[in-house]
Amino acid sequence: MRAAAPLLAVEGLTKRFGGFTAVDGVSFSVAQGEILGLLGPNGSGKSTTFNCIAGMLRPTAGSVRFEGQEIGGLPADEVCRRGIGRTFQIPRP
Repeated sequence: MRAAAPLLAVEGLTKRFGGFTAVDGVSFSVAQGEILGLLGPNGSGKSTTFNCIAGMLRPTAGSVRFEGQEIGGLPADEVCRRGIGRTFQIPRP
């Protein structure tokens, strides 16, 4: 029996801002029903990675596939229509 394709597959994701590389070749996959955390210090590229997946930023290189379809580089509204949305933390005292 063949394993199911991942729900989300990120391969070689890279995002550069001019000469600064914020995300460099990140790869991971998430299976249906799996919960995955992305940890790292401030400035390590976590938010940039999520912004590339959600369509808020266009990746410089790499692939983002959701349900087997390439979504890397699509605008945020199209990524949202396909089933991925991003929310923001709103800290309150």
